[in-house]
Amino acid sequence: MKAIRGATSIEADCPEEIRNSVIELMEEIFSRNKITELHSVIFTVTNDITSYNPATAFRKVFNQSDVALLCLYEASFENSPGGIIRVLLHCESETKNFVYLRRAKNLRPDKVQAGDSKA
Repeated sequence: MKAIRGATSIEADCPEEIRNSVIELMEEIFSRNKITELHSVIFTVTNDITSYNPATAFRKVFNQSDVALLCLYEASFENSPGGIIRVLLHCESETKNFVYLRRAKNLRPDKVQAGDSKA
């Protein structure tokens, strides 16, 4: 079993932007990893994200009603950026490529890949 991380950001707390950001992030994670089975997916959001649950977006868009999903608030620390959605997948995979998009690429510059430079 592998644990694969990822994160993205939103500029406005609205359901459509959350949904679109989750889709973009998860599509990138899936395209960069050879995932054969998902066991669980944990999302965290900063406390300024309240309009829509990223786990719900993932479940509906990717038809994942049999996968254990959870969404939690990220711990808040001084100078932490807002508008961040993080994800942790527990899965069977031949690869373990983390994905950081948009402003979230500043969270882990050591893990950023060339394709992570999306706006």
